[in-house]
Amino acid sequence: MNDDRIEIALNAGTLWRAVITLLRLFLGAWMLNSGYSYWAQEFGWPPAFPQPFGTLPASNQMLVTMVEVGLFDFVKTVEVIGGLCLIFGVFVPAATLLLLPVSAVVFYNAVFLNLRTDRLFSPTYMGVSCLYINVIVALAYVRHYLPMLALHSAPGSLRDLAALPTIFKQPDSNQHT
Repeated sequence: MNDDRIEIALNAGTLWRAVITLLRLFLGAWMLNSGYSYWAQEFGWPPAFPQPFGTLPASNQMLVTMVEVGLFDFVKTVEVIGGLCLIFGVFVPAATLLLLPVSAVVFYNAVFLNLRTDRLFSPTYMGVSCLYINVIVALAYVRHYLPMLALHSAPGSLRDLAALPTIFKQPDSNQHT
């Protein structure tokens, strides 16, 4: 008889991976939803939620300026790409770094430009939670960033590009998404 049961050990490691996976999926869904809402309106479709343009003048000025100079298109594209990567569990370390500046600007806008310091530690306020979640998920993947943090390094060569196909290899058993 073939035993196809999967056993899951209930320990701190399993709990940690489950929490990080849920946070990764939540952040990915939030980013994808935010990016989709912007692009949907650009194509004449209804957004999942309307894009807020700040409740105070400084916030409104920053967001409107980002739209006027075309930076908002870039930001919303990054949200869609990063969100999809997080949801599908591909290029997660890169996606978390890609989304950190977006999360930081959302945080800055929400807390400082809209003067919502009272929500600084509110887990239900995505203006701050997106940055906190992004940092937690990034820290969970810190081992993937360590090679980039070499104190002394030298540039490689064009031959290093030959290693690019290895990014699509299956992870070993010690790696978790």
